[in-house]
Amino acid sequence: MAHAYVDPGTGTMFWQIAAALAIGMLFYVKRVFVWARRNLGYRSERAMGFAFATLFAIITSPVTMAVFHSHPLPRFNDVFLVGIVLTAYLFTWESATYLIFISLGVSAWILPPDGSLRVQEFADWYRLVSFALISVFLVCIITRMKHRKAVRVVQERHFAMTRAAAAAD
Repeated sequence: MAHAYVDPGTGTMFWQIAAALAIGMLFYVKRVFVWARRNLGYRSERAMGFAFATLFAIITSPVTMAVFHSHPLPRFNDVFLVGIVLTAYLFTWESATYLIFISLGVSAWILPPDGSLRVQEFADWYRLVSFALISVFLVCIITRMKHRKAVRVVQERHFAMTRAAAAAD
């Protein structure tokens, strides 16, 4: 029985290629959702965020359960953390929070005893609570960054209009 052994040469290269492909594909996610918003009539950023979070959970949950079933690694929640950060950045904090709750449910289902939502060991409770706190912290930081950027854009427009009015006089 293998215990998460990765060959130092080819195995590491395989994982690096897989990670690069996954991260590279994430850059096109926003384009797909902008196209869907424009062509399919979804105008609400919030609705698109919930659609993205649901789609991410539908794809990620079975993959996570298949890969980590009965062998949870210390940070297997990072698969969901990527989706939470993307959802908060691309859409709204509400849809990111929705994905946090889904990921906590899937995580509790994967942890021993497998196939139940009962979490028995202190280490597993610690893992779930720390994941939830880190996720909420990142969502708050991303939301604050987006708010600051929006305020800056409004201020720049105001200053540009003021300068244009002053130049016209």
